[in-house]
Amino acid sequence: MKVVFRIIGSEEDLKDFDTDEENVHFCFRPSEKNIFELVKKSTKLKRIQLPTSYQKTISNTTKAFLKMKSIKLMVGDIWGHRTDIDRFAEIDV
Repeated sequence: MKVVFRIIGSEEDLKDFDTDEENVHFCFRPSEKNIFELVKKSTKLKRIQLPTSYQKTISNTTKAFLKMKSIKLMVGDIWGHRTDIDRFAEIDV
């Protein structure tokens, strides 16, 4: 099944984040603060996808928080996607 993900390439992209987004892919290593701000902004958030190396650095506290909010933390990479052309990408889930 293909799902459309909003690509977040930097902290700057978080400022323009639409609160109706359900799926997000981080191309940078988000801090706990970045993740908490994202969850606070978007009440409809269902999935956060991170590259494998970044997912390993997410704290257990953050993982528990996402689980409590019923937000799935996914692992995956997006290669060659340019956010200056399109801020969205279709990803198989």
